[in-house]
Amino acid sequence: MRLLLAAWLLLGLAGRASADCLGGTDDGPECIPGEPERRFNDFSTRGIGTTSGDFLTTDIGARGMALGGAYSAVTDDAYSIYWNPAGLARIPRFSAAFQYTRYVEDINYQSGSAAWRLNDAGVIAAGFRYRDIGEITHTDLGGNTVGQFRPRDYIGEVAWGQKVFDLSDGDLDVSMGVSGKWLHQDYLLHADSFSGDIGIQSRFYTGRRSYDFAFVAQNMGVGPKFDQIRDTLPFRAKFGGAFRPWAPLLLSMDWIIPVNNVMHGALGAEYTWTVARNMKAALRGG
Repeated sequence: MRLLLAAWLLLGLAGRASADCLGGTDDGPECIPGEPERRFNDFSTRGIGTTSGDFLTTDIGARGMALGGAYSAVTDDAYSIYWNPAGLARIPRFSAAFQYTRYVEDINYQSGSAAWRLNDAGVIAAGFRYRDIGEITHTDLGGNTVGQFRPRDYIGEVAWGQKVFDLSDGDLDVSMGVSGKWLHQDYLLHADSFSGDIGIQSRFYTGRRSYDFAFVAQNMGVGPKFDQIRDTLPFRAKFGGAFRPWAPLLLSMDWIIPVNNVMHGALGAEYTWTVARNMKAALRGG
């Protein structure tokens, strides 16, 4: 109950902090004409396309993506720096992860992260993400070609995950994590922004089965400012759960609440089996 109340408090504070009106400036928010009480980033379809830095929400990691994004309660490796920093506390010693993705046209996306256990309670992690859109023709207002430009996004991040022994006992394990991110966007103009994530994971033991629950608030911070307007970051909150009906099968679910769209869910399933002494295979879907 205490964890649930803390999660709702974080969600309320983050949503309040990110609820700037359309066209807001550093001097204060400016609301949509004729709709002074309506905010554009209000957790509805009106918010689609109104945030900046949506690259922050591009999923990474084959397992998490294969589970359809239902991963906040499951993550337990170096990719936790993205999915839920509390998952870092489950890393036994060291974990590293790297990814290269080629999208349509010339768009490519790369990421890397590594995590080290420092002591019985804490794990530290660092990572980077990079997106290259490819060359785009630069035209003026008259439609005349004036050159080429290459949009790029860079993210550097650090994180900490730790077990919370004061809240843990024989039937419950609790871990928490935080991360900080620097985002640099290099288009025709340049802008920097800063954000952070905070997450919770808990595992309840009941006989032979265990149940995992999670909460994570992502992309809370200061958005980029390319000209006169400081944009809003794509804040989102997730509530997740997972359990194993029997040992080889994992079922997971996330309920996602983004500031720039309607809330929605994600479901995932994973079946694993041992191929050799130090090798496992898995079938995943989501």
